[in-house]
Amino acid sequence: MLKKLLVGLVFSSAFSTLIFAQIQPKVQIGEALSGKEAKEMLQNFPKEVKSAIKVPQNKQTKVAKNARGGTYPYNNDVIPPFNSSTDSLVALRNSAGNVVLYVTYTTDKPFAEVGNILTIDSSRLDSPKDYAVQKWNPDKQELYSEYVNARTYYNGGRNPTDKYPEWGMPYSDSFGMWIKLGGYFSEAISLFNRNEIYKQSDPAWEYQYFNFQLLPSGLLSVTTKYSDYSTERIITTKPIPLNKWVYIQAIEKVLDHQIGWKAEDGSDEELVQKTFGNQTIKFSKDASYQRYFSVTDLMRYLENDETRFYINAKELFYNPVVGMFELMDNYNAKEKLIFSTGGQITYDINTLIQESYTVLSGGTSSILNLNDIDVYYDPQTLNILLIDWRINRQGAGK
Repeated sequence: MLKKLLVGLVFSSAFSTLIFAQIQPKVQIGEALSGKEAKEMLQNFPKEVKSAIKVPQNKQTKVAKNARGGTYPYNNDVIPPFNSSTDSLVALRNSAGNVVLYVTYTTDKPFAEVGNILTIDSSRLDSPKDYAVQKWNPDKQELYSEYVNARTYYNGGRNPTDKYPEWGMPYSDSFGMWIKLGGYFSEAISLFNRNEIYKQSDPAWEYQYFNFQLLPSGLLSVTTKYSDYSTERIITTKPIPLNKWVYIQAIEKVLDHQIGWKAEDGSDEELVQKTFGNQTIKFSKDASYQRYFSVTDLMRYLENDETRFYINAKELFYNPVVGMFELMDNYNAKEKLIFSTGGQITYDINTLIQESYTVLSGGTSSILNLNDIDVYYDPQTLNILLIDWRINRQGAGK
């Protein structure tokens, strides 16, 4: 049996998308192999593959360019090692029927994500202090001005006087993002919440305040407390569609609330509005509250290995001054107190196979580039032998 040392790599970020004339390779996806048959094929495939696709190389040294991780001490295997009970192998064949390379993927999850994990930046909440508020000086029995940061301003405060009981803007919220679902979940997901902690009791307790949720039915809802003893909820009437990008947003302006969503392809949309109650918002001026600005529950689903393939998100924002759908097509139109970068997108394995082969053949793709593809190659010829799209591949979640 011919033994060749395979070198594993994920094309590093230094490799931006290369611009080539578009090539339409003629390649067919063969029947998927698993179990012992796949393991044996993997051990023999270097002499089976008729690849003419090479890893980009350094012109001076003639070795693979930007091969992160270097040479791995595994003979005829991938990193992590191929598991015949969980992984599958499929051959790509040219028009003559020859195997040009192999692709491996996770058998019970025939899909993978492209891109980087969504990263949240909320630093603008805490700096600078450019929001003016009027606080009460009990010694002088008069108001004085103070500049606070956004977190303090939108958390609000209470003065110990009936004439000027509150300062800040605690009853204003606007949160939105693009979301793509592969299915509905069995429990509600809190997409964003301003839940309050009441500190006057021991132990302190927490209750909902502007809790924007995705319900198991696919509907969206906001639950908000508008007095010390009252909460209300606004809820959409149609579930957001699956397997397509949908823009969602929720807004609170004191008692007036809105939830809206629009499918990116224009196929459906909804906007619901509700005014909570008829009375003035009343809270105890003696109580001390702390309100969250939290996407913790959403991030748990985006990062968990069991759920992250079924929920994608991007262009997340929070800023109470942003109107409905205002950032939908222009994310940078207004400042964001909370914003996101990155965001992984899930694609089915057939799409990933075709698109990655196109890119490796010198073409371009609208969904991925060289940075996204895990490749194994022959270090002597630099011929690409295998593409790895398993969910535990080296580049997963990078």
